[in-house]
Amino acid sequence: MGEVAKLYNNITNIGVTDKLSKLEMKRVRLLNIFISNWFLIELILITEDTLKKGIYSLPVLIHMGSITGLLVTLFLQYKRKFMVARILFFSLILYSNFMFCNFAERGGYIEYFYIVVPVFLLLFTNNKYLLYSVFIISYLLFVIPIHIFPIYPEGTFGSPVLILIQFIIFFFLVQYFKNANIKSEETLENQRKQLEELNEFQSQFFINVSHEIRTPLTLIKGEIDQLELLKGSAYEKEGFEIKNRLNKQVNKIKNIVDDVLDLAKMKEANFKISPTPYLINKLIDKLYTSFEPLCNQKEIVFTVKKEKSECWVSSDIIFLERALNNIILNAIKYTPKKGNITVSLNKLNEQIIISIKDSGIGISEKNIKLIYNRFYQVKNDINKAGGSGIGLAFSKEIIELHQGSLTVKSELGKGSTFIISLPETTKINKEIQLEKTSKKNAHKSTLISKDIIKQPKSGHYRILIVDDNFEMRAYLKRILSNYTCFEAENGEEALDFLSKEKIDFVITDYMMPVMNGLALIEKIKANKINVPILMLTARTDTKSKLEVLRLGIDDYLNKPFEKEELLIRIQNALNNSINRTTFIKENTIKKEELSEGDLWIKKVEEFINKQCSDPNMTQEDIAQHFNTSRSSLNRKIKAATGLTPNQFITEIKLQKARSIVEQNPSVLLKTLALEVGYLHSTHFSKIYKQRFGVLPLNKSTIKKGAN
Repeated sequence: MGEVAKLYNNITNIGVTDKLSKLEMKRVRLLNIFISNWFLIELILITEDTLKKGIYSLPVLIHMGSITGLLVTLFLQYKRKFMVARILFFSLILYSNFMFCNFAERGGYIEYFYIVVPVFLLLFTNNKYLLYSVFIISYLLFVIPIHIFPIYPEGTFGSPVLILIQFIIFFFLVQYFKNANIKSEETLENQRKQLEELNEFQSQFFINVSHEIRTPLTLIKGEIDQLELLKGSAYEKEGFEIKNRLNKQVNKIKNIVDDVLDLAKMKEANFKISPTPYLINKLIDKLYTSFEPLCNQKEIVFTVKKEKSECWVSSDIIFLERALNNIILNAIKYTPKKGNITVSLNKLNEQIIISIKDSGIGISEKNIKLIYNRFYQVKNDINKAGGSGIGLAFSKEIIELHQGSLTVKSELGKGSTFIISLPETTKINKEIQLEKTSKKNAHKSTLISKDIIKQPKSGHYRILIVDDNFEMRAYLKRILSNYTCFEAENGEEALDFLSKEKIDFVITDYMMPVMNGLALIEKIKANKINVPILMLTARTDTKSKLEVLRLGIDDYLNKPFEKEELLIRIQNALNNSINRTTFIKENTIKKEELSEGDLWIKKVEEFINKQCSDPNMTQEDIAQHFNTSRSSLNRKIKAATGLTPNQFITEIKLQKARSIVEQNPSVLLKTLALEVGYLHSTHFSKIYKQRFGVLPLNKSTIKKGAN
């Protein structure tokens, strides 16, 4: 049955392409369906008439003519000659009806079918000339033969005028309803387009707001870093406390912006999560560790009740953790002093059940249905103090993307219980597997050290800063005081400057007037200006990152950023640029290899990313996968990146680790190290700091995650 359904589906879609409008697709498919069904009916009838009347009988010959015409019509559909196919199809209907009415099946009152033909044509065209032509032909084929051939008694069908009235009533009545339906469809289509535009406008609004918030956040963070100057002074302790408090608030604003952006991205068709088996017991422990200090500050009793056995779920742990964080933060917000919050973990009917119960102010029955709406907030004294109203909406959508459900039980004045249900999955203990298989080859991990790449002296390098925000340019110039800096307000100014001056490095923003950062990079690449580029962006969505990375920039950094991290990234990009230039000068490389280099190196990056968690991966594995020798692999990677294969592997792993940290800052260090193929977290932390200037995680998390 499956093969028959597949064949029928293939026939139905003959001639259908994405270039056709939705209406035209419907018409093409509908005609294919009628052709295939008529063809099957003809086969049955031709068999029956052959057995009863013989193969050379008139009905059989008519059927054979119809079958031939149907095959030609289907061929015209395949060749996308849709109008010709329709004309032929309806000519076949008229031919078949005429032959049976007047010769093969006389006296069967089949003439009434002529009334249906022009009505049937309304489904396939709006062409008035064709519609009225078929209308007139059908009417004449009905009226003329009954006066020529003495088949029926006179007056059987009434006068020609009466027949015409029947034709007109039936045809124009159906046409009226068809036009009304078309207008309704057009209205619905316009409304759909308006909703899409509104949704796109809303998403763009979120992105713009994110840009506007992240830029001043970066400047605030830069000013906070100035408090480091108080070290060794009488105000060192006060400065440290002020810095911590300010950083806490900056991170809080950043988290709100991230939630809003992720909520907007969930409406996009290409938004996906990346689920992998995860032991949820570990997440519950982590949540307890994270929120216990906050509950203690508010004098709330925070307890955890866990299933003793292991509970595994298939999850994108970065998003799932944020969803649970939002629910617990909500519980803390609405639970008064001396209250209770309990997080429970249980198994029930192949489902993992997480419940978060609080003794807070509760939710009224009328508001329970509304709390998951985006930006909705229940009216109460606590919410008068503010709030974004996005936390629960975000959590619900994330949990549903995990094939789970989020429900709430609440009573006003007595507290609420949020219940998360997730499908249980099979256990995969990745960490144990990696420990067993890779101890022998731990020494193969190679780091990019200061001994391998000589550090450039910053003073003589010329850097172009492209940003429409004056304060941001001034801040970057302060950070890069050891370099010679130039400024441009937008991409157009930057291009003009690059055409006149020699620049060693470009730092550009993404969103700018006149010409944005993406267009600037495209122009730089098109004009073959060989300069390293780093993009500073407030846009954290994957689509925007991929857009710029595909253009071949050297690095990108999200706002707000760490000063030290920016300096190290610039230094590393300059190092790579120097090494690449030196190598190309010193080595003769075939032009074919250079032209194919970009495509090839992308394939190598994809392969390393896929095998990233395997600590046994070496350059021999890459050479074997791409069917090349070690020396050829070394030469190609060196030409494209300025790095040796081992250095390139390490760079890809560290970039992936940085991406994981950006998405989930609270990830355990041990887990992070294993994700990118390092068994020893201490060694991993060392090379991560050497590459990016900062430790991968904060000290408290490192202590918990490291061995």
